Amino acid sequence: MKLLSEYVDRPLKLVKKSFFGFHYNLVAGTELLAAFEYRLLFGFRGLVKGFGKPNIELYKENIFSREVLVREEGKENPFAKYRRDFGFRTGHIELPNGNKFKVHLGFLDFTTVINNENENTIASIKRTGLFSRNYSVQINEKSDPLNENPWIMFLVLYLIIKRRQRRR
Repeated sequence: MKLLSEYVDRPLKLVKKSFFGFHYNLVAGTELLAAFEYRLLFGFRGLVKGFGKPNIELYKENIFSREVLVREEGKENPFAKYRRDFGFRTGHIELPNGNKFKVHLGFLDFTTVINNENENTIASIKRTGLFSRNYSVQINEKSDPLNENPWIMFLVLYLIIKRRQRRR
């Protein structure tokens, strides 16, 4: 399995599989890297499959929580979390080894940026069109924490989906 850093300056896409459900595939050309599933109705949990690692579950403990917790499927304790700031457009991802990423959700979710602790842009996710549900992913620089935790891309997608649901 390739690392995400090997796709620096190469186009990746998050492609929505069906019109009604939230099933996305992360693809590089014709190669499928991973998949993400999220139930729209009564959905609090997302599931990341792929990257040659165990399945990862993204969930909120309750509907009013500002935190999104991350755990392996079938396990009870989370190993990472995203905490939204009070401004609703920024938040921090805290990883188990002490690394942190800052996520900045763009205006109307056109561009979402993932920064490291030094405020360097590691990756960005851009919506491909005004009414499109597909996204293009750009890896801007190599990052070991991103290679170890590639599910971060789907965590950001989960945040975009939840934010769009709040606006309706």
